[in-house]
Amino acid sequence: MRTGSRYHWMIWAIIALALMNVTTFATILVNRGRTVKTGMLHLPEQAYSDRTSLRYSGRYFRDHLGLTREQMSRFTEFNPVFRRNAREINISLAELRRQMMIEMSAETSDTVKLNTISDSIGRLHSRLKKISWEYYLDLKNICNKEQEAKLEEMFGSMFTPDGQEFRRGPGGFRNPPGRGQGRRPGI
Repeated sequence: MRTGSRYHWMIWAIIALALMNVTTFATILVNRGRTVKTGMLHLPEQAYSDRTSLRYSGRYFRDHLGLTREQMSRFTEFNPVFRRNAREINISLAELRRQMMIEMSAETSDTVKLNTISDSIGRLHSRLKKISWEYYLDLKNICNKEQEAKLEEMFGSMFTPDGQEFRRGPGGFRNPPGRGQGRRPGI
């Protein structure tokens, strides 16, 4: 009986893994089609540059926060370092994702290699989050109280899941009216 029970669970585990693989490939194919149809096919380096250049530029923060000359002088000390590091990490992430897709698409995928790539992606993503919060704190240190509130709002939209808003206090996140109430926040 015990062997039969184990066999039963193994069958269900195989079915669940097969379903996950099918949905993963379907998602990749659908998203690949959307990217090509909209003409947004970019090299990883180019895609990162286009999306973030304006968001992290000195002009963007100067205009949105109303930074003074002195604040801008201090900003230019840490902004280039952050941008360079974030760019390098994002380019590496894009390359690892490409390698993962190649390995997943192979006739016989090497699961050890896929695990290694996954772990590398996780480490890089963690590093990106760390340099992001360091960047935020550097910015916060040069801001006055009014600017801090604007900065929190600006970064809140980048660090909260779609459809949720950040607010201070218990919970930190809230769903806008009419949104699902059971979702957990994430970064």
